[in-house]
Amino acid sequence: MDSLARLSELAQRFLVERPKELERTSGFVQRTTAQLDGPKFVQMCVLGWMNNASASYSQLNHVVATLDLHVRNQAIEERFGPASSKLLRHLLEEAAGQLLQGQAVETPLFEHFPGGVFLQDGSVISLPTELSTSWRGSGGGPGASESGVRIQARWEMRCGGLHGLWMQDARSSERQGPAFDEPYPQDSLRIVDTAYLAYADMRAASLSRRFWITGVKANMLFSDQQGRLWNLTEWLRSLPADEQVVDVWVRAGKREQVPVRLIALRLPKEVIQRRKKRAKREVERRPRSKGVQRCGRRAKRGPGHHLRKRARKRHKVSASKERQFEWLLVLTNVESHVLSARQVVALMRLRWQIELFWKLWKQEGKIDTWRSSKPQRILTELYAKLLGLLMEHWVTLEGCWADPRRSLFKARQVIQWTVSWLVLAIRGEVAWEVVLSVMCSSMGSNCWTDRRQHPPSTFQQLGDPKLCGS
Repeated sequence: MDSLARLSELAQRFLVERPKELERTSGFVQRTTAQLDGPKFVQMCVLGWMNNASASYSQLNHVVATLDLHVRNQAIEERFGPASSKLLRHLLEEAAGQLLQGQAVETPLFEHFPGGVFLQDGSVISLPTELSTSWRGSGGGPGASESGVRIQARWEMRCGGLHGLWMQDARSSERQGPAFDEPYPQDSLRIVDTAYLAYADMRAASLSRRFWITGVKANMLFSDQQGRLWNLTEWLRSLPADEQVVDVWVRAGKREQVPVRLIALRLPKEVIQRRKKRAKREVERRPRSKGVQRCGRRAKRGPGHHLRKRARKRHKVSASKERQFEWLLVLTNVESHVLSARQVVALMRLRWQIELFWKLWKQEGKIDTWRSSKPQRILTELYAKLLGLLMEHWVTLEGCWADPRRSLFKARQVIQWTVSWLVLAIRGEVAWEVVLSVMCSSMGSNCWTDRRQHPPSTFQQLGDPKLCGS
């Protein structure tokens, strides 16, 4: 089965077939005469919030009307409850277990790792305290919400497939649950934050031919090849002033003594200045989140009301940490004959893509913003938005993944414009493959990032690792 046929099958399965099969077992439909049944409700939520992540009941009603069903806004509001959240959660968990991949990206650096090149990271969404029986929060003191969900994703960068999208209690750490327990393939490379790799994990991965690249903790202790114990700041201070790239094998940890490859790349002066300025910037003390965030217009203020100025604070940076601003520091277990130091740094830069992934899902997909304060409506909306964003990712893989210059933000804009065409497929007026083919082909023009000099884009650095650090 080709990728477009697979995409069509999955779209029909999670928008039409599975909602019909689950509407009774979830308790969403109890009468055969229900007009807003499982499939129409799921289609309304998923397509409505794919088109407009801030859609109101009236705007969701427009989607229902295109499906040839005419109901009042109050009837839609009444359908949100425990049964609707159960239905959408079941669909989301099934969809997250489906692996859809795009055409492989032709990047020479990826060829060394036939098992795949993976990024993994997560995000925490605060929820109303009433939902603490479903998702337990991480606390945080008086006034903080007692409910929250941690969502983690594992993203393969050669073919673009999401190999996992897991939800767990917000109070659980990144190192707990199925997202951490799921093993990586042999001969694969993972590029992750330091929170995902303890020294024991580093040793175990090296013994099983699973490779990794991660950052360096500011207080790391290690022994050099002569057996001398260093802290990171003292070691950097001991390096010659004209040394630009340092690439050595050391033993990390005072007791663990795990063999790792430490790479230090000296940065240009303008980059160092930007780092120092960013670290010492003033930031606002934001009020504690109450777990419910709403989109739309703010309430009108009275004539005598004055905006309260938020207190500001300045980051304090220690002298030892400030010395590290001059260097870009990376740890890995990949041998130097496989990847040079600058190639490792170029791949480390790739980790920023999963940060942009979550930024897109939060700022554009608005998975942490809603218009209601009703707990079950919020939970249903969260699941529906995640399901819609997962389907958007599938369409993007087919539409523009093979181009290393791809822009997920621009691809989402295309999907927002064309998602209403899926209604024609749902109504049986146009074949699913035809609609999805046109949606994918619409991404063939201008869904890419432009080249730039300062700083170079990630795809530029992967193509030419000499640009790293500029």
